[in-house]
Amino acid sequence: MLKSLFYIFLFLFSGEAVRYFFDLPVPGNVIAMMLIFFALKAGVLKLEAVKPASDKLIKYMVLFFVPYGVGLMDFVDVIKANWLSLTIAAVASTIITLYVTAIVEQKLEKDG
Repeated sequence: MLKSLFYIFLFLFSGEAVRYFFDLPVPGNVIAMMLIFFALKAGVLKLEAVKPASDKLIKYMVLFFVPYGVGLMDFVDVIKANWLSLTIAAVASTIITLYVTAIVEQKLEKDG
């Protein structure tokens, strides 16, 4: 478990380092996810090496959203003033995401 947690934090640190040294506008944790994805796909890192810690983290993932939810309370006035446009944007982006996902899934099923 500690070894798998070490690998996850190593990739997180690497993603933050890449973001810092190359001054990228992408968050370091997103870069870390891409790095670990490519390492897993290339076979550099085996899934069994990170699975124990990742299973635990996924189990408690809902807790990682609590700080962001609490942080939204700072913007209640902005949300109240722009509730209609925020609602339209949320609904439209959800519909677009579902539509694009369905198209990609259909194309993947035809190729598979």
